[in-house]
Amino acid sequence: MIDHRQADQNWATFQDLVNRSRILERRGRHEPAAVAAMTAATFAWCNPTGSFASPELERVLVGLGASVEPVLRRPVLRRPQQRDVRPRVLHVASQLYATGGHTQMLANWLHLDSDRDHHVVVTAQGEREVPKKITASLTGPDSVTLLDSPGHGLVTRAATLRRLAVEFDHIVLHVHPNDVVAWIALSGMQDRPEVLLVNHADHVFWLGASLADRVVNLRHSGARLNAERRGIAEDRNALLVRPLQLKERSLSREEARSRLGIDSDAVVIVSAADTYKYGAAPGEGLLDVLLPVLRDHPEVRMHVAGPSPDGDWKVLADEGLGRAWGLLPDVGTLLEAADIYIDSYPFSSLTSMLEAATLHTPVMTWRDPDERVAVLGADTPELEDVLIATTSGDGLAAELVRLIESSALREELGMRSGAAVRRFHSEGSWLEQVGKVFDAPSATPSAVSSPVVPRQVGPLDLSLARVMQNGVGQSLVGTLDVMAPELGWLDRLRAAALLAGQGRARPALLLPAPWARRAKDLLRSLRRAH
Repeated sequence: MIDHRQADQNWATFQDLVNRSRILERRGRHEPAAVAAMTAATFAWCNPTGSFASPELERVLVGLGASVEPVLRRPVLRRPQQRDVRPRVLHVASQLYATGGHTQMLANWLHLDSDRDHHVVVTAQGEREVPKKITASLTGPDSVTLLDSPGHGLVTRAATLRRLAVEFDHIVLHVHPNDVVAWIALSGMQDRPEVLLVNHADHVFWLGASLADRVVNLRHSGARLNAERRGIAEDRNALLVRPLQLKERSLSREEARSRLGIDSDAVVIVSAADTYKYGAAPGEGLLDVLLPVLRDHPEVRMHVAGPSPDGDWKVLADEGLGRAWGLLPDVGTLLEAADIYIDSYPFSSLTSMLEAATLHTPVMTWRDPDERVAVLGADTPELEDVLIATTSGDGLAAELVRLIESSALREELGMRSGAAVRRFHSEGSWLEQVGKVFDAPSATPSAVSSPVVPRQVGPLDLSLARVMQNGVGQSLVGTLDVMAPELGWLDRLRAAALLAGQGRARPALLLPAPWARRAKDLLRSLRRAH
């Protein structure tokens, strides 16, 4: 049961974790304090507390920033910006993956921003390979730096990042909501370049509300939530549509279907998102709405990428209505096979929807009618005038039937959708937009200070708790499981005991930290393979 009491309990646990990090920082135990701060942020990210930012926790990171200089042994001085030299941009990420919209967005940024030179730093890549889509747009083998070498704790990584940062004109953070390395490095840095935080996780708690110079929002609902729940002043909120590489069709719909084994005469509906984005809606979910429509229209097939073939969506294959494909490294062929694209619900997946629209496919979404939870739904400037948006399952079903029964309507809306996306992403258009973001005046010094962050537990907080209740990091035990590779030996023993008490054996916790990280990455790879 998700209710106010659970949010209050989460808040109390979070406050305890923040207090622990504060005490450790004051005692000069810098690395344990950094780990404790990251644990607190991880917990708040995965367990909604009624707060989307924490000035108190960020003050701990500022204090830890002072511990970086002794690690460096001497102050770092920023390289002066040179005239007639291409601006240099340092992109900082936490982890990079072969799949998912977050890494794809960074890859698109690197590819499209040809006016600047780019370097990528990754704070916690582990044993994962850096995807080729990232390195393909960078020049030289030294354009990616991995900070988490064996034996390098969070403070050491922050020191390395600070040393690198002085060489750049702009710093763009694409980091996870719980990443403390970037903020420890940059919060104590004298005369630093302007720091832009990309708000790619606008719906959850994240670090940086009082530390970033400006926040780059990808949609209006994220900017509104910054003002209402993070206390971020208007002059620190920038808007930039997500970078998107326009791809012309490599396959016709018929050719794509042939490759995937889909009937060429079918009306094909496609959706693509992580599994959790389809779950935990109160009342009926997306699958509940779609099944009656599919059963009433034998010419229709539904294909979804993300959800497991053995999970709830298995019914598609069981009844001959389509297929759940699980995680795909590339959904391009599936999108090219689509006649209609339906967004995930209750949590939107904007990247896949934009890619579908680019292929002249009509796109649909089901939004909650309550504007207070708008950040969970689909809103993106490119599709404001062409997105078929409904506020109920019945409405979605009715609009879907209209599209199924009219190929002319599908053609008309698909062409309009493709044209709308191209207006924002045609050659040079996004490059011009990102240039305006980089060149805009910095926020006033008074704006970058500890904001007033109201805590409240409302419809958004409860909806988030439902969406995230089956994800990673749930409860303090789940958070410790996520944090295991960063924990010290004694803390790992305590975490192993807590997890064992919950029936979750984690023998990797008893291994040295680098081995534990490798074991965790190996298990993740094996799960994806199966």
